[in-house]
Amino acid sequence: MTPDSIFEIPVHIVSRLVDGDLVLLDLESGVYFGLDPVGASAWTHISAGVPFSAICLAMEEEYEVEADILEQDIRELLADLEKLNLIEMRQN
Repeated sequence: MTPDSIFEIPVHIVSRLVDGDLVLLDLESGVYFGLDPVGASAWTHISAGVPFSAICLAMEEEYEVEADILEQDIRELLADLEKLNLIEMRQN
């Protein structure tokens, strides 16, 4: 993953906001995945096609957290979402 990496949401993934959490559903597998409000904020940026580095910058402004900790957390979230086939890295 590079600072310019962009992720796409496959067409078989749908999302809905439920009581402040974001619920993702993989229509192919029927598996649900939940994101807390911070993860939901990241999802908003991912779904808008924002590059990894810009996601980190935007969320740094939203939340009071050290940049290196935030970057690592976002990296882990993206890796988890990718492993679950909820997002795909776009080839640049």
